Amino acid sequence: MSEELHPPEQITSFFLIRHGHTEPVEHGRLYNDPAVELTEKGIEQAHQIANWLFTQDFECLLSSCAKRVVSTAKIVSERLNIDVEVIPDLNEWDVGAWEGSSYLEIKKTKPDEYSHWVKDPIENAPPNGESIRDLYNRSVMVLDKMIETHPGKKIALISHAGVIRAIIAHALGMPLNNFWRVNIPAGSITRVDFSPNYATVHFMAQMP
Repeated sequence: MSEELHPPEQITSFFLIRHGHTEPVEHGRLYNDPAVELTEKGIEQAHQIANWLFTQDFECLLSSCAKRVVSTAKIVSERLNIDVEVIPDLNEWDVGAWEGSSYLEIKKTKPDEYSHWVKDPIENAPPNGESIRDLYNRSVMVLDKMIETHPGKKIALISHAGVIRAIIAHALGMPLNNFWRVNIPAGSITRVDFSPNYATVHFMAQMP
């Protein structure tokens, strides 16, 4: 009998999916608005995601509360014949008073606020919003709960760029100040596996 290098561990797989294309994405605007809808391109992306995921054997489908995410999740749900579990803590980074603005607009119209934020864009929050640290903490909280609730399962998690970046940072154990260096396009899929002692990123920001 051959000796094992490491004992086998239970692996929970997450397919992290960013919702389909929206107008604010096109114009580089910060937004958390739950009423923003998918564009025609976004709907097509959702169908492409659903067709790609159909080749996998999922046991759980998670979604944030935002309409653009729920719409994406419904298309996936119908294709995979699996119910959607909506989780508020999977919502996008709350940018507070900066809702609907671009970084350049904020820098021009609210220079003091912008200057304060860029001194530490991880710990400092936009006015009436949340910090990236806050976003990271709630994203990891949901992740840990799902691993505990669905151990060893394959999970499709449809959410937002910020949440997906936070989970990737957690999986890789990378400093959170690298948060902004990860690009997660609309309609992309990232796979991360978690076990009790390690995490593995199999691929990131893949377009189906």
